[in-house]
Amino acid sequence: MDSFRKLSLISALFHTLIILLIIPVTSQPQPQPQACESYRFPNSTIFLACNDLPVLDSSLQWTYHSSSNSIDVAFKKNNANHKRWIAWAINPTSTGMVGSQAFVAFQKYDGTVAAYTSPITSYGTTLEEGSLSFEVHEVSASFEDGTMILYASFQLPGNPKLVNHVWQEGLVFDDDSRLSHALSGDNFKSFGRVDFLTGKVSDRDPHKQNSKILLKKVHGILNGIGWGILMPTGAIMGRYLKQLEATGSTWFRLHRACQILAYIIGTIGFALDIFLSGPSLSSLSPYGFVHASIGIAVFVSATVQVLAAIFLRPDKHHKARIFWNIFHYVVGYGVIFLSVFNMFRGFSLSKSYHSWKNAYFGVIVSLGCVALILEAITWFFFCKRRNKKEMKETSTDDNIPPQEIV
Repeated sequence: MDSFRKLSLISALFHTLIILLIIPVTSQPQPQPQACESYRFPNSTIFLACNDLPVLDSSLQWTYHSSSNSIDVAFKKNNANHKRWIAWAINPTSTGMVGSQAFVAFQKYDGTVAAYTSPITSYGTTLEEGSLSFEVHEVSASFEDGTMILYASFQLPGNPKLVNHVWQEGLVFDDDSRLSHALSGDNFKSFGRVDFLTGKVSDRDPHKQNSKILLKKVHGILNGIGWGILMPTGAIMGRYLKQLEATGSTWFRLHRACQILAYIIGTIGFALDIFLSGPSLSSLSPYGFVHASIGIAVFVSATVQVLAAIFLRPDKHHKARIFWNIFHYVVGYGVIFLSVFNMFRGFSLSKSYHSWKNAYFGVIVSLGCVALILEAITWFFFCKRRNKKEMKETSTDDNIPPQEIV
């Protein structure tokens, strides 16, 4: 295969890779309209944001007032029953039910609709009326045509971007007493997190969350081993083992094997990151976006390096070898630098990875110390061989007869 065909092939593979990375980001399907967006409230109230909740046939609509950090909320329960209560709550301290500050509504035996507040202090609560931990401006409710709506206006107790919320329903007896809700089925899944600024509502199913946390840890481990440890280790092998004459070509086999293994493991970790992040990077936080972008740059650069090594690496006696060496060193050390830098950015995304960050810092410091020691040894033997060579040349010149020198 001549040089032109090699160059054409690697160029095609490179551009195909870029296209495969760009298409999922640019071709994200447009979100479908939610049912709550078409609902018109009986009192003609308009809310600026809404979200259909995943269970209990409910939806949440709201208007957030940033100037006062207050909010107007409407919690709507479709297919409501006059013998069932509904409730929507926020939890300022945790993600569960206990500690939630609830707004409750139900139809009394006499036909009127009651709406009040109730702080939740246990799982066996019967929703006794009481004051909440933050200021409530207004609470009311309506029940018409099988739809019960709970309205509330209150002062948000914290960050409007990180609000844990819970919604429930349960039985009401003829004496207007309330029975605690069921602890299984959809009643066990009716909690999550809402961002009142962007309108995003996330599912907080514990099984899904545990699976995602596990995958994130696997992603971190694979990338840490592949890009963060094996890649610099392979570079150390390539630079210092070849200085040992006794190793012959073994240093190159070890260097190549280590780098190929690093690339395979790192690519699996990269693919897992794409799976966790979804088809678009726009859903990530700014810090997460930078972390993912650097990860893409590392993968693309490493892929180009691998393809170039397979198809474009010239013979060591070729006149273009110097340009290959420059390319190989620049891209290789660039990948290592970005990989190590991105590992620390990844650890900084969560405080739970603080111990991992310390452990990885110890590994990198150890590899750095090994590299420094080997660098010193390499220069020692290099200087020793050069001095020996100069002494030999000097000795040879001294043994040449004067007439031969002339």
